[in-house]
Amino acid sequence: MIEKLAFISALHDAVISIAADGWATWSAAHGGDPYFTKINARLLVLMNYYGQASIDDVCQYMVLEDLVPAPQTVPSVDFWPYKLSARFSDGRGVIQKRVPEHVALSRSGARIGAPGSWRWGTNEIFSKCQNCLFIQPAAGGSGNKLLGPMGRDDWYTEAAAGDLFWVNYFNQQTLDWMYGPEKPNKWPFDFQTPPWCVKNQYSWRLNAYNEEGYASLGIIYYPDPGGSYGAGITAYILIAPDLESENPGDMEVGSLFSEHASMNTEYEVRGAYSDLTISPLPSTWAVMDLSVSQYQDDPWLYQMLDFRAMAGSYLIYLFVSNDLNFDEPYDLYSDEFGGLWY
Repeated sequence: MIEKLAFISALHDAVISIAADGWATWSAAHGGDPYFTKINARLLVLMNYYGQASIDDVCQYMVLEDLVPAPQTVPSVDFWPYKLSARFSDGRGVIQKRVPEHVALSRSGARIGAPGSWRWGTNEIFSKCQNCLFIQPAAGGSGNKLLGPMGRDDWYTEAAAGDLFWVNYFNQQTLDWMYGPEKPNKWPFDFQTPPWCVKNQYSWRLNAYNEEGYASLGIIYYPDPGGSYGAGITAYILIAPDLESENPGDMEVGSLFSEHASMNTEYEVRGAYSDLTISPLPSTWAVMDLSVSQYQDDPWLYQMLDFRAMAGSYLIYLFVSNDLNFDEPYDLYSDEFGGLWY
């Protein structure tokens, strides 16, 4: 309850400030505020509700029409009676929808197939989607959801082409990518990571024409301190022609070959390499399962990625994630060999 009262006060001050100075000025000054993301989401909702074209417009409209939410001040002596009076009515015995992230996870559901296990599935789906929404910036971002987190303003613009509110559109796009358009109904679920749900992505530019006739990329993946990638990780890769170059790459030729192995903290590979080939070149996100036989307790992972028989200039995108964005590398180091890297 205290948090709700504080949010209403913060929203009240934000609307008045944005109406006077504009969203750009306010967001630059308050981007680190605890309610910044929540205020941004609420203003986008109000923007749609009041039919305004921008956050600036909706704040000015609310001030003009006296629609700014009034902060509530409750004397401490009256706080608990106020809280009790503000409680929702008792819904016991009433069948109704519940907010997914508030669905209780029954102990029996911890055993797959046990009574209550559906609650774990419901909680998993919406918590993953919610966690992904939280890393979409208020504005800016990648400009293309396939290349990383995208600004909420861009999500709003994309959703405007259809009949869905932007948050519903975001949920639809995210859940369809995670679980596929054919919705699963048996938990645990298999899922794939949408690229806009990953904060850390890496990119390189390669002109594959080279007198040495080859191009390679050496990558070392460092886990979080105390963690290990010695048994491998899952990486995603996408290659596209560099349309800004004089000679955009030909996607009809070439292939990728990867050799990977565990590495110790002295930058030594002592165990056996595993390998995989990707052909044709991946024009959409392709999964690289970098599984290896870990040598002793070597915690790092080394990969040599060869670009073979390619022609022209390319953009190479890579992100790493075993489970959404919660298992990304602590850091990543790369060396370019052959080719012309620019």
